Amino acid sequence: MMTRYKLLPLAFCGVLLTACSSDDPVAESDGVLTWRSCPEDDSLDCATLRVPMNYGDDRAGMIDIALNRLPAIQQPSTGALLFNPGGPGASGLEVLQILQEVDSVPDAIRQHHDLIGFDPRGVGESTPIDCDTSDVDLLGDYLVDATAIEAFVEQSAELAARCLEQEGDYLLQLGSMNVVRDMDSIRQSLDLPRLDFIGYSYGSRLAALYLQTYPDTSGAVILDGSLRPDSSVGALAEGALSAMQRNLEALLQDCTISEPDCDPARLQDLLIEKVDVLLRENREAELALLGELVVEASQNPALGELLTAPLVSYLMRGDRSGLELLVQLLELDIDDGAEDDTLIHKAILCADDATRPTAEQLSASLPTFNALSDLFAEAYIGQAGSCAGWPESIDPLSPIATGTAPVALVIGGTSDAQTPLVWSEEMARAIGGHYLASSHQGHTSVFNGQNDCVDSIVTTFLLDGLLPGAADCL
Repeated sequence: MMTRYKLLPLAFCGVLLTACSSDDPVAESDGVLTWRSCPEDDSLDCATLRVPMNYGDDRAGMIDIALNRLPAIQQPSTGALLFNPGGPGASGLEVLQILQEVDSVPDAIRQHHDLIGFDPRGVGESTPIDCDTSDVDLLGDYLVDATAIEAFVEQSAELAARCLEQEGDYLLQLGSMNVVRDMDSIRQSLDLPRLDFIGYSYGSRLAALYLQTYPDTSGAVILDGSLRPDSSVGALAEGALSAMQRNLEALLQDCTISEPDCDPARLQDLLIEKVDVLLRENREAELALLGELVVEASQNPALGELLTAPLVSYLMRGDRSGLELLVQLLELDIDDGAEDDTLIHKAILCADDATRPTAEQLSASLPTFNALSDLFAEAYIGQAGSCAGWPESIDPLSPIATGTAPVALVIGGTSDAQTPLVWSEEMARAIGGHYLASSHQGHTSVFNGQNDCVDSIVTTFLLDGLLPGAADCL
């Protein structure tokens, strides 16, 4: 049996959060929010909004959207700021909890703005989907050949059929357009004339769609770490793959710091050879250790600085103690069991993208992916095939484009491997937004301590509607 490794690209994820839930639901409402103290944190308020499952068919019934609120310091508030942390599939309730705990939103905003989090439909507390995935490997394999790709596609189709049987039409109603409609329902329930919104990573798609669909009620909208205007899952995977390879090469280039005679190109060859050996010999634990660190470091250059020396020692001398120590220090979970998050990620992306790749098409794409990255290609081909065998999309997205929306702020990171810088440039052109390049490390920057320049520009934009001209935050 061929060994397969979950070298999962965390592409499109905005904020990685730990799950939390409550068994004490807040009273439901149709169009009107009833706020109560959240059961697990009385500094936050919680509410539930009922919205149509299918906005085009009242007979389909209603679903619940869970919200939380950090009230403005000065009451009554004069505004509200809505957040989406990305994923797709990450919890907006949890991102607001974290923002509140670390106190990272500037007081100038907190004084008069309520901060609002929400779990998008299908996620967390918002009528979540609940498919049986106990015997399915959702995370995607290291697909080394046509046989592995065929098995992956078959499994994806089996999962889709099972979820459709369990969830029915609701599985098909999880796409971004419905989330945007839910966002406008939230705006109306808050009695806001315009919606101010920060969308991280995948949340940038929601931001752009809101601007396109509801230009008259769009306020100050910020896209941080933007996706492309096109919803193609395959194109997203290919673009992220190229960025991952660039970050890997930058990481290996620093090997001379710890090993003066190191040749970065040879080190990359040794890394690829080691992965091949571990696959061939079914050394899954060691492969998981190596793969987790290399993927994380290629997505986060700050971690790459820590990984270079132990990686050199491992590849050149077979000493893996440094890798094991780094995992312990960083408290990384090599097998974090994120199957449920990956399922909703797949369901949302495939609701937006009409393409359903076949095993033959994915196999034909593998040489192209390998030309971009010999190491990561076999992982990202699984990402490109996320929608293989999935039910047909009922509301697929056309490329986003608008000339009627107010000017939004679109922020891209120079070392972002999950949403490469060029995607933010493309999105800014598509929506007539203001593009801002930032030299923060890794993925997204707003209010997470990565770049004071970005936070200052965002704060001025939210409070005064002013943009910074041609300046960047490099």
